[in-house]
Amino acid sequence: MKSYQYLLIIALSAFVIILIVFHFGDIPNQHNNGFSRRYFQKSITELQVMDLQDTLHEIVGATRWNVYVSTATPGEVLEVSKSSNNSIRRVKIPFFARYYDSLQFGSLAIKIDSPHIYLFAENKPAIIKTNLDSALFDVKILPPGPFTREAMVSADCFILRKIEPGLGDQIFVRYDLNAGSLKKEDGISELHGDGGIVTDGQLHVDAATNKLYYIYYYKNALLSFDTSLNFVTKFSSIDTISSFKIRTAVVNKGGAAAYTNITPANIINKVSYIQNGLLFNMSTLRADNETDQFFSGHSILDIINLKDGKYLGSIHFPVFKGNKLSKFIISDNRLIALYSNSIIIYDLHLPPDGQGQ
Repeated sequence: MKSYQYLLIIALSAFVIILIVFHFGDIPNQHNNGFSRRYFQKSITELQVMDLQDTLHEIVGATRWNVYVSTATPGEVLEVSKSSNNSIRRVKIPFFARYYDSLQFGSLAIKIDSPHIYLFAENKPAIIKTNLDSALFDVKILPPGPFTREAMVSADCFILRKIEPGLGDQIFVRYDLNAGSLKKEDGISELHGDGGIVTDGQLHVDAATNKLYYIYYYKNALLSFDTSLNFVTKFSSIDTISSFKIRTAVVNKGGAAAYTNITPANIINKVSYIQNGLLFNMSTLRADNETDQFFSGHSILDIINLKDGKYLGSIHFPVFKGNKLSKFIISDNRLIALYSNSIIIYDLHLPPDGQGQ
């Protein structure tokens, strides 16, 4: 009987602790976040809405005429026309049918720069190059250490965020597909020795400025460096979360040591895109001048000029079928927004001076 009472006391204590943490803890949007937004007026026009039966994962490429979207079906990509006819072509990547299982690459990230297709076997680690209409492929095995992020600088040159085994953390490297050469950064990454969990984020390349940008998930910082891995500068998003709230620890997983987070992983910068020196960032934090109803009913993108780090304004998109946008890109002054089962294309109308109201 005493053992049951003991277990009941433990369960009740745990419940009380959770309530206390929830009430008094630093939980996003339970209190003011210390910043305000201003909005561009009449900044978007809805051009196309495409409802699909597929589960949509990523926007993996775009041309002047098409957008490429990966689905839940392995090895399948949708080629979606930007024209008003809403035509969609299903592309089967030749590599998957013959080599996916035999080479045991596991899950693959995909990027399309038509007509080329690049498959990133992040855990192998390897990069596979093929194209849309051929079963020919080129496989490059990289030095040991998986990678988690990749950005294409040119057709055969990539910047990767890759595990450096001696550091127990991730750093940026430049990999040349033709030469098979790998160059490591020096002094760009913030190291915590946790496999890169705390400093996880999104990696972008901006062709207009020929720079790489890395925006953290868990704080308001963004790093800028050039394609030769020379550090350039550091920017901030408009929120006030300037330090990491997430904590990690080593656990045993399948007989091997692995890093994991031991506190909630509250993402601050959920999804972003960079074009022509402008950062479009979807924050998960409500501004002090926004109501809970407005914030929960819209996807909000903050726009920052990366030349000087100045906040220009924000644009907002209503939720679609109860969902906020999950991914987006900007192509030819159009914003292609991805939802769970839908794609919406918007025309952008930003003022020349870049100032919201």
